[in-house]
Order: sequence, then structure tokens, then C-alpha cells
Amino acid sequence: MKSRFSSDSIFIQTDSQFWNDQWIQMKESDFKEDYFLIYSHNKKTYKNKVFKRHGPIIKKVKKNGLELWCDITNAMIETIQIQHVGLGLRITKNSYCLELFGYIDGWFKELKKFCIQKQIKNLFIISNKLGCGNFADVHRLIRKSDQKEFAVKIYDKKSHKFDSECIIKELEILRKMDHSNVITVLEAFESQKSVFIVTELLNSGNLDHILSKTVLTEDDAIKGIFKIIDALTYIHSKGVIHRDIKPENILFRKPNLEEMVISDFGLAEYHNDEGQYKYHRCGTVGNMAPEILKDQSYDYKADCYSAGIIFYQMLTQVQSPFIVEDYQETIQRNEQGLIDFSVVKSSSAVVNLLKQMLELDPYKRCSVQQARSNIIFKKFNRQTIIIKRKRFYQDQTTSSYSSRSSSIYQSPMNQPSPLLPISPTYKYIGLQNLCSIPLRLRSHDRKLIPSPNKCNSGANSATLQLKLKNKNSNFKINQKNNITGMYSSICSNKAN
Repeated sequence: MKSRFSSDSIFIQTDSQFWNDQWIQMKESDFKEDYFLIYSHNKKTYKNKVFKRHGPIIKKVKKNGLELWCDITNAMIETIQIQHVGLGLRITKNSYCLELFGYIDGWFKELKKFCIQKQIKNLFIISNKLGCGNFADVHRLIRKSDQKEFAVKIYDKKSHKFDSECIIKELEILRKMDHSNVITVLEAFESQKSVFIVTELLNSGNLDHILSKTVLTEDDAIKGIFKIIDALTYIHSKGVIHRDIKPENILFRKPNLEEMVISDFGLAEYHNDEGQYKYHRCGTVGNMAPEILKDQSYDYKADCYSAGIIFYQMLTQVQSPFIVEDYQETIQRNEQGLIDFSVVKSSSAVVNLLKQMLELDPYKRCSVQQARSNIIFKKFNRQTIIIKRKRFYQDQTTSSYSSRSSSIYQSPMNQPSPLLPISPTYKYIGLQNLCSIPLRLRSHDRKLIPSPNKCNSGANSATLQLKLKNKNSNFKINQKNNITGMYSSICSNKAN
């Protein structure tokens, strides 16, 4: 049957066939077998046939025993209904259309994660905007059938900054993730004007807000960083470098330290042995590994350095290791890795791990796998020990959701880095005008350097607004934060 994919779809795959007879490296026991009715053009009727599925792979066996398979990743999927036959599933890829009739609920529920759907407004209500950036806006999404809420990242296909390659890669990486401390993608839609990525809605704030309001004990910091390291170990096992680990991208599924979730894979990339990438310089100043700023090759250990910065912030509360009066000097200190460890008032074992994660030389720096095995996490690695949860509570708040534009600091590979701009001098804030250690920059205070590449330009600089805040000794989130504000705190201004 002729494909119903519109010609302006970014997911067209004209260079591949639907069915393949080449050997596929997957265990037969991994496949689930189901019977469906399909239309036989020879007999002009519907017949019962066996199909097998594992993830996005569907298999069938011909009469001669030949086994065929297809990968329906980014194929269009929709439910259909034909009189006297019943409810069916239509999967369209290239110029081929596969229609299956029968009990299709289970297949549709699993396959919609890997496929693309049309007509999002038939199923969902796109509600209020939660955040915006240069590349995507984030909205609350309400499912019509049960009023359940989700988050949807909306990309404008008409924008001159729309990058289909980056979106397809981000979606592909998100589909690989299946970890309790990594954000879950649920489905994707495409219209003539937009691409929609639907994820879970995380309702309990982000780590940036927690650090600005709360004093963490050493034990709490250890519990929190272990969750981040454990999730990064999983992400790296999938061959992926996140490249934007920072407090704003650490969300909370539930209001306790064990429910941390790494989000925003807009800058994520597959690791390669050369350590060179299409968009090489990526991240947020203050959380980036020095080798990235130096335009050197880098690997998974860049994420370990960023996690080390978060660990440092947890242990020192709101202090930053790099922020000084002049923003250009802040970038230079980040590049040079100048960190004052004397302000870390923790046990020697914790400080030793912190120094290993923040080692300037990436060859000497520990990996997240090595960090995970550190002695300070011994009780977390023993599954027989129950970790007591210390909760903090929040009413009617929504966590941050970062769009790709909130943290881009990058330049194309094999091109010289742009000159560092001179920004307004930022003064220290202290009582009675006395100098003190500067507070950590909030996400909306961070100035990001634009890239020469139009599709991957950085955000405009935001006005620095540092205020002294009273620190509580518990985990309660500021009740005055509204939903839109929490999302907007990590979103940059629109680029010119």
C-alpha cells in the first residue's frame, strides 16, 4: 500500500526497504509472538498470520521458511478501524504500509515510543507554556482520555534554527534510555509545522532550586551524587555522552533525593574514538570540562567532570569554583580548572573522590564507573542495605525542563573558537560591601557565547541578578515558585 507520509516529513527514509532477509543479531527468545489478521491480495480476504516483535523490530516467516524482519523506527503509526474487521494498526515506512488487525493495544503501546504519530491534537490538549528557548518551547500536555499530564517539547519546523538532524539524534538517544534516574520519552508526533517530543512531567523541582534554598549534609550530598553517577554510568554504557550535566538538568520525579532524574539530551552525542564531534564545544560555562573549552578531544570523562562540579556545589552549598568578578575570567578559570578545595569542609575520603572527578588531566581523571565503585558509596552498592529517605515537600510546583538552547556553548569542529566577549563586571556580594565568596550563578544569569553556526548558536547573555538568600536546614522548596517560573529559569532568551 502506498505510504501516507507527507513529503515534508523529517523522518522520510527513502534509501531503505521495509522487509529485510539479512541475518539480524538478536536472540529469538527476546521476541514476543502474536497473531494478527492481514489482508491477502491473492485470496482477496483476511487471513491469520504470526508476527514477532522486540522493540522496534518486527519479524515474519514466509511459507518457504524464510524469515524477514523490519525496523520500524521513525515509521508512521496510527490506529485504524474497518467495518467487519475491527480495530487495526497501520505502520507506514517508505512506500510500504503494513496493516494488522486484532488485539493491537499492546503493540501500539510499545511501538508508539519508536514511531511517529500524526494529529497530536486529536489525543492531547496542548496547555500552558512552561518554558521557551531558541530551538524549542515546552508546554504542559493533557491527555483527553484520562486528563493525565505530560510535558511536550515543540520544535518549529519553519524556524531558521530548526535542525532536523539534531532532533532525530536526540529522539534516538532518548529511546535508548531505560533507567529510573533518566528521563523517559513516551511518544513523538509530527505535523506540517512542528515536531513534538512527549516525556513524563516531573513535578518536584530541580537541583538548582534545591541548592539555592537548602543546606545539604555530607551524607545527603553523597546520596544525591551517587544517583547522578549511577545514571551516568548507564548513559555511558549506551555509548552516549550527555555533555550538559548541571543542576538545572537534574530534576526530581518525587520530592526526595533518591528520585533524581537526568534530563535534556539536546546536546547529547554518541562517543567516538577520535574524540571529535560535529558540534565540538558544547555545554554550560561553569560546568564544562576544561578539555572542551580548550577544543581538545574528549570522551565520557567530560561528564564525570561536570558531575564533579555538581558534587562540589552540593558540598559547598551555593559557592561556585569558577565565578569571579569578570565573566571572561570565569571562562578562563573554567578552562584552567582553578578550584579552591579548601572551602570543602568534608571528610578526607569525600574530598579525595571530588579531586579525582575534577582532575584537570582527563587521562588521570576517574571515570563515572570508577567513581561509582568508590568506598564512600559502599553501602549504596550493597543491595541488602536499605537507604533511608529524607524527603522535602512542595505544593503545586513543576520541575524545570531544559530545551537545547539553554546551554549551548559550542563551535563547529576544526574551526577556531570565537573570541571571548568582554561582559560587564560582576561584583561580589557581601554584607556591608565587604568582599565574600560569590554566590553560584542561577541558570538565567549565565552568559553563553554564540557559535558561528546559525543552527547551534548560544543564548543571549542574561542580566546577572545575585541576591543573598537565607538557607534552610531542611529540604523544603520555596512555596512561592510558580510553575512557569520554574521552567523559565533554565530557558535562555531568544537569539537575535
